[in-house]
Amino acid sequence: MRFLCLHGRGTTAKIFEMQTARICQALGRDHQFVFANGNIPTQPDAGAATISDEYFGYVGNTVPEYEDLYNDLLDIVNNQGPFDGLMGFSEGGAVAAWMLIENSKYPFTFGRFKCAIFFSAAVPFDPDVVRTGIVKPVDPVIEGEMIKIPTAHIWSSENDVNAGAAQSLASLCDARVQETFVHTLGHNVPGSKSDSEALAGALRIIERTIERARD
Repeated sequence: MRFLCLHGRGTTAKIFEMQTARICQALGRDHQFVFANGNIPTQPDAGAATISDEYFGYVGNTVPEYEDLYNDLLDIVNNQGPFDGLMGFSEGGAVAAWMLIENSKYPFTFGRFKCAIFFSAAVPFDPDVVRTGIVKPVDPVIEGEMIKIPTAHIWSSENDVNAGAAQSLASLCDARVQETFVHTLGHNVPGSKSDSEALAGALRIIERTIERARD
């Protein structure tokens, strides 16, 4: 399977590639991972300045910035796709969910995704609401399960700024085909820090999600 991979705010595609290196290696050569930079320069996230001298995000504060993001993502899908799955961390996870919500309303806008993997992901914005000129997160209580493909949701119970948001995002996804795993590594991707138990737990649900997508 081919995955489009979207990084956290204040980092880069290369940093996300480093953060997920052990996971990608463990999943094996049957899969390809394409890492894409955000389009908005930002301040560095914690630790990013020691790795890179430029840092990006995907999400802006204005409707035109969302229109630019939409077009940039279409370009990536059209020029580097097709993709079978999405993998996103923090803000990148929110953008991945945003793409899936758009697909649920307007089928195959971003291609035929079969699964998604979310690490400490933020809550996405509703693309239809953004088109009205309002930048507002989706409310899972109101909208319910908008994402119907198999999903894996991974976050931390300790020191994770997106713990609540990650659970809200899970509520937007079909409970019948979702997997969750909660670790204690803070706002990090399992495998980016030395913790074999967290890595094994994350891999377990990712592999189950991929198998569901293949059924």
